[in-house]
Amino acid sequence: MRRAVFFIVTIVMACASTCAVASEKAPSKGLLFFYRIGDWTNNYLRKDIDTTYIDLPEHSWRVAATLASSGINSRIMSVSDERWSLLNLAQPSLDVGFYAGFRGIGFGYSWDVLHAYSRRLSFSFGSKYIGIDFTLQTTGDLTTKVAYNDRVLAELGKNLMTISNAHLHIWYALNAAHYSHNAAVKQSYIQKKTAGSLLLHLSYMSEQIKFTDTLNIVGPEDGESIGLLPALMSGMTGMTTRQIAVGVGYGINYTPNKGKVVLHASAACMLVCYSVNHIMYYVPDSLLYDLPSSEPMFVLHPSVPVHVTGNVRAAVSWEINKWVHLSAWATGDHLRFRSAPTATGNTLNLATWSWKAQLNIGVRFGAGQNRLERALGKPVLPQEMPPEIKKSKLPRWLTDFFWSPK
Repeated sequence: MRRAVFFIVTIVMACASTCAVASEKAPSKGLLFFYRIGDWTNNYLRKDIDTTYIDLPEHSWRVAATLASSGINSRIMSVSDERWSLLNLAQPSLDVGFYAGFRGIGFGYSWDVLHAYSRRLSFSFGSKYIGIDFTLQTTGDLTTKVAYNDRVLAELGKNLMTISNAHLHIWYALNAAHYSHNAAVKQSYIQKKTAGSLLLHLSYMSEQIKFTDTLNIVGPEDGESIGLLPALMSGMTGMTTRQIAVGVGYGINYTPNKGKVVLHASAACMLVCYSVNHIMYYVPDSLLYDLPSSEPMFVLHPSVPVHVTGNVRAAVSWEINKWVHLSAWATGDHLRFRSAPTATGNTLNLATWSWKAQLNIGVRFGAGQNRLERALGKPVLPQEMPPEIKKSKLPRWLTDFFWSPK
């Protein structure tokens, strides 16, 4: 009986071993197709980069749990003979969420457990040259104060307005052969040697503010009622500001131990070359019956065609091993708008500061280098440097920290 059991177990193990070897030597057509796509992606993302400075993680897929906090500080000022201001400060959020991505393409969503923000969405893309980062957030948990001639008169309370921000940042690294802006920000690359780069920036910023207060006072005509905030702001009930900015920045990745830990800092100075503000305001129905809505809109243009804004970012990344990593980053943005005087001589000033800090605990997975080599029957992720980079005669300080040829 024991011999029979031993014989059966031996046959089963031999069959399993044979199937495993066969599956490694001849994977299914579907699996082989994905292996080839992964190999093509790796070769494309590694083309023209110096692998002594940056390289791809061995595993293509990444999922991460995220813990984040955000904040918004906004000031709206209506200027005429009198300067009425609304000061709005959002309570810091506490978001828990997830991130999933393949190489440089990723999607994230988070929920605010403190209910300061009702919506949070993010999308990112990062290749060797270009990075794209989009975030959308909405909050109504704002503490609003009213000021007259820059002097705070009273705190009006919470939930009197909502602010929705959408930020799209696109950057292009001029030293992509040696520096990866996505290594510390998105962890789609690994920075193995300290380097920096000049960055070209393009940004789109949108902010929508709506007054939602339910405190009403008597209006000017026939008992019409109007909210407290619209009454203070000359009948305004909300606004949408859109801006496009271009500029130049600089980023640096410092690693003391060949990529195990990376410290990142970057900043950009941008010129807002397009800016417009759409104002919603209150009109009593008894005065304008032909309007389909009691909140028509008009357009405000900036007082000067171009002004300066900026973006700053700091990050740290720790590659624990080839599967697990930790990272944290923080970023801040500034949006401001100053209108040209209207027909009545009024101007509108808007200034918003927003920030976000996030902690990520991530896991990488997918076909590793050895599995790809066995399936495809050829070496993958070669380690030699491209010959055009080896032959570069530019100064080392220039190619390491500012710019290098493709």
